[in-house]
Amino acid sequence: MARAIARSVADVVEQLELDGDVVVTYDQLAAVAQRVGREASQADTRLLAYELQREGWLGPLRTRHAWEFLPGSRAGAYSSGDRFIEFRAQRAVNSDWGGVLAMESAASLLGLAQRIPEQEVVALPDDQPFPKALNGAWRYVRIDIPADGRTTVNGLPSWNLEGLIVGIATRPSAYKDIAGLGQWLPSAAARADVGTVIRLLAQTPRTIAQRAAYLSGVGGNQPACAAIVNAYPPSETAWLGPRVAGRGVFDQQTQVNDTVLHSYLEVGTGS
Repeated sequence: MARAIARSVADVVEQLELDGDVVVTYDQLAAVAQRVGREASQADTRLLAYELQREGWLGPLRTRHAWEFLPGSRAGAYSSGDRFIEFRAQRAVNSDWGGVLAMESAASLLGLAQRIPEQEVVALPDDQPFPKALNGAWRYVRIDIPADGRTTVNGLPSWNLEGLIVGIATRPSAYKDIAGLGQWLPSAAARADVGTVIRLLAQTPRTIAQRAAYLSGVGGNQPACAAIVNAYPPSETAWLGPRVAGRGVFDQQTQVNDTVLHSYLEVGTGS
């Protein structure tokens, strides 16, 4: 059912439509109120937010001081269903928050994985908190991929393909959909820029470089595998998956013992 625009909020709704923001924060709402000549005290802004929610123009979010704007084009007070809406809200209310989409979320956003993850994944530096608003639907990893391994897709910061390879090599157990990885890796590894991967590995332990080389190799990019091995020669056995004696496949070139991924690559299963 179409919504009527109450006179009390019509000027604000019009400005929000023009701005086109998916998420509206308390500070943005106060700024819009000032722009259209309204009072913008804390009490006035709280009342305005209440009226906009009551009239069906702002939808509730778990993130404090943030709402989803529900534009008139939806012909009703319906959420967009954006699975990243709380992530967008966190970035909107705190511009210094360093969360970056990672692991399965990054693979999905980049068009690699075919299945939406059961839990979205955000990578956080050690000094960045995991917001309470993301509890349940989200999980986090403490992996700080340098700028060369990041990109922006639809306004969302994410690991790029090279960052994803290094991130998985850093903590393979944090990528929960191994079957899906076995499906998309062979088609994606050939597109990775090996120079970028080598730069991302510069400050990491040697075992991470070994796993990154292995992922490149089993993904069909043998030149990249050889280049990484040449840049960071293996110094010990690295494991991809649980350390179980007598289990898995050992790769001589990279000195990686794979106990989790190899079977999915062999049979070609996936999500």
